[in-house]
Amino acid sequence: MEYAYVITNLLDLWKEPRFNSERLSQLLFGEVVKVGSARSGYVRITQADGYAGWVDRRFLKSISKTAALEYQRSRHHVVAREKARLPDRSPDTSPTPHFLYYGTHVRVRTCRKGVATCRLPDGGALKLRRNQLRPIKKISVDKVSGPDLVREARRFLGAPYLWGGISPAGFDCSGLVRTILGSFGIHVPRDTKDQIKAGTPVLRDAVRTGDLIFFKRHVGLAIGRNRIIHSSVGGSGVRINSLVPGMEDYRADLDQDYAAARRIL
Repeated sequence: MEYAYVITNLLDLWKEPRFNSERLSQLLFGEVVKVGSARSGYVRITQADGYAGWVDRRFLKSISKTAALEYQRSRHHVVAREKARLPDRSPDTSPTPHFLYYGTHVRVRTCRKGVATCRLPDGGALKLRRNQLRPIKKISVDKVSGPDLVREARRFLGAPYLWGGISPAGFDCSGLVRTILGSFGIHVPRDTKDQIKAGTPVLRDAVRTGDLIFFKRHVGLAIGRNRIIHSSVGGSGVRINSLVPGMEDYRADLDQDYAAARRIL
């Protein structure tokens, strides 16, 4: 099985090997994947958690299995700005993007004078300003709180809705949840149908800030017991809604379609 990593800042993952089939999800720069069969300029890839689909093969760079596994095991930093521009990128010669999106994981090798040199899966390097990154360490993951998750999600209020989206360029509901939690080093599955099995169950009247609240084919982050922040096609993107009749921004459809709550932290 061949391995590769993503060399563009945002790569669509399609259900079929053709442009504009169903977008299942997206991949961020530097993500390492297994590469399977090829068809019509597309290859079928499998992410580290087993999620699979088809991507344009032009935006992958092959690496060895040894390099792939070593890179996946390493502790990373995450891009904590909406967009992190690359200060040393040459627009004419560099194969790397002009910027990286929020949530992109990188491996910092050295840091000097506020500039981090990040190692790529193939052994190459790129530079990012240190203040654009946040370290991901187990000790910091253990200290993450529900209000931390909601505070982070609020940064993207107004971001557009995009089916399969995982970045500030456009989120779907489960993509927003996965990206926000992933920015703190907390992994949940990609899709709502699998996220609803993560963590531990919580009764509706015991929900607290940061819990995941599930509805019919939808998910959001709880703000207290009766409000959520979510990416909604009906709300035109990331927004806050109430589940209490008579309250501002009440969503009757969500209130009626309430399915479950899960505690991740």
